[in-house]
Amino acid sequence: MAPTPQQGSQDDIAAQALLSALTEFAARAGHDIIGPLNQAGSLLALFIRQTRGQENAGAVHLLDFLQNSSDRMERLTEGVRKFMDVASRRPRITPVDLNAALQTAREMLAQPILQSGAEVLSDELPVVSADAEHMVTMFWILIGNSIRFRSPDSPPKIRISGLPADGVSGIIVSDNGTGIEPEYREALLLPFRRLGGNGGAGLGLATAKLIAEFHGGSIRIDTALSGSGTAVTFTVPQGQTQSRP
Repeated sequence: MAPTPQQGSQDDIAAQALLSALTEFAARAGHDIIGPLNQAGSLLALFIRQTRGQENAGAVHLLDFLQNSSDRMERLTEGVRKFMDVASRRPRITPVDLNAALQTAREMLAQPILQSGAEVLSDELPVVSADAEHMVTMFWILIGNSIRFRSPDSPPKIRISGLPADGVSGIIVSDNGTGIEPEYREALLLPFRRLGGNGGAGLGLATAKLIAEFHGGSIRIDTALSGSGTAVTFTVPQGQTQSRP
């Protein structure tokens, strides 16, 4: 039975109220969760610095465990902060030059790029209708993942290119890293999902997925065209894309 116009209106009001409540929750939860995590991480790091060098042999293992816990808490805090930043507001849609967004992300990742010896190459990317901060975050996440999960045998080689397709414009970020087995790819796009032992927060790809969906697009994980490594593709509907001047 089809809903009446009144029922449809009530459903729209309820959906808008739910969206507003979830947006407010995300904004406040981000502050309330990250604050204690930051404080706990800072206190733990201070304790480790003060006691390092004074420990007896039996305490070395404990301090190493605490250091690892502190590092993981720092990564978790950063992951939660990024996710909440995206989730707590609607995208501000403007014309965005993806080349400029990529350059900003590269500057933010300058230290890990240098330390890993990563080579980051890019084709000419389009101007799209999107949220500029979200596009920077998308590249920051995907390039950062390529560096973090690089092959132990060679420095990272990362390429960003356009992927034209019927009805959509896509951007593909591919690398020569360790790759992701097909059975794990969908799960890794969900919050707090990670491959065993990688030490990450499990929120990077979930944040990337949220960004893509906020823009009416999608994201998927494949094997790179070279046959090894990972290729992550995010799409923006072609109707939101503009030609570069």
